[in-house]
Amino acid sequence: MTSRADLPRIVAAMKAGGYYRRVMSAGAELDRVKAYLRAFEAADFSGALPDMDPTYPPFPGLRHEVFHDPASLPGAAMLERSWRVIRDEAQALDAAAELDYTIASRPVRRLLHPGTWLRRHAPPRAWTVYPLHYMGVEVEGLTRRCPRTLAIVNSLPGLCVAYPWGDAVVSVQGPGSRLPVHCSIDNLRVRCHLALRIPEGAGIRVGGQERRWKEGRCLVFEDAFAHEVWNDSAERRVVLIVDFWHPDLTPAERRALEAGFRKAQVRRIFLGQRIGATGSAGTYVPFLEAAVEAQEADPALRDYWEASSAS
Repeated sequence: MTSRADLPRIVAAMKAGGYYRRVMSAGAELDRVKAYLRAFEAADFSGALPDMDPTYPPFPGLRHEVFHDPASLPGAAMLERSWRVIRDEAQALDAAAELDYTIASRPVRRLLHPGTWLRRHAPPRAWTVYPLHYMGVEVEGLTRRCPRTLAIVNSLPGLCVAYPWGDAVVSVQGPGSRLPVHCSIDNLRVRCHLALRIPEGAGIRVGGQERRWKEGRCLVFEDAFAHEVWNDSAERRVVLIVDFWHPDLTPAERRALEAGFRKAQVRRIFLGQRIGATGSAGTYVPFLEAAVEAQEADPALRDYWEASSAS
């Protein structure tokens, strides 16, 4: 996974490609993005709330709640109405279609050798995902196992999956496993869990608040807060994870942030690290690499990056 050591490289790429200059010369509509980039450059995490420890500096001016009311997120109701369709496709998946994230969970930083902690202490396939959108790329077409789920996800308002740290994945936690406390990359998103298969003994704690999933219902929370999940049962726990933009971000801010991190010379800094931290990456690697190059033609990038910048 990426780390705070990557911040200077990301800023350098943004400056070399003209993105940093374009944002800083923009109008007041991007003042918070300007402040965010300055925090990036200074590695300033002073805006983080208690129990919030993201890898990237916090974006300023957002109101944060550990858990959000699903009724405040229109996409949550849409997912709940379609949950049986999504559940049926998810239950038909097998291991060959999944990325094994057992070795990728980032435990609290005080643990020694965090990259290997879960591999040493968790049962095999404690955490696997079937990706629909991953690192800014629609990847379901690679295996074509959940076409109806993909169509539902793509119809959701406020979806945050073109931004490379936003995901849409079927997440499976194996029996008798616990994923240690960790925080996400940023505070730009809210994460929605649609519960598909929830055995007794499975739960989640975010920012010190504990919840249980209910099949067919959504839990919405901010994964920039420290969180952990457990499954004490003898069965698999299955949820659909979908990321949405934080509701306090404006459309202009969303476009600018998406363009900044979607550019190939920025995405390459962390894409290999993330996919490399999984098992069973297989054909996903060349598929992702080819897609990132193809997406350089996205007109939205031209609004923020110089045409002569290296891709």
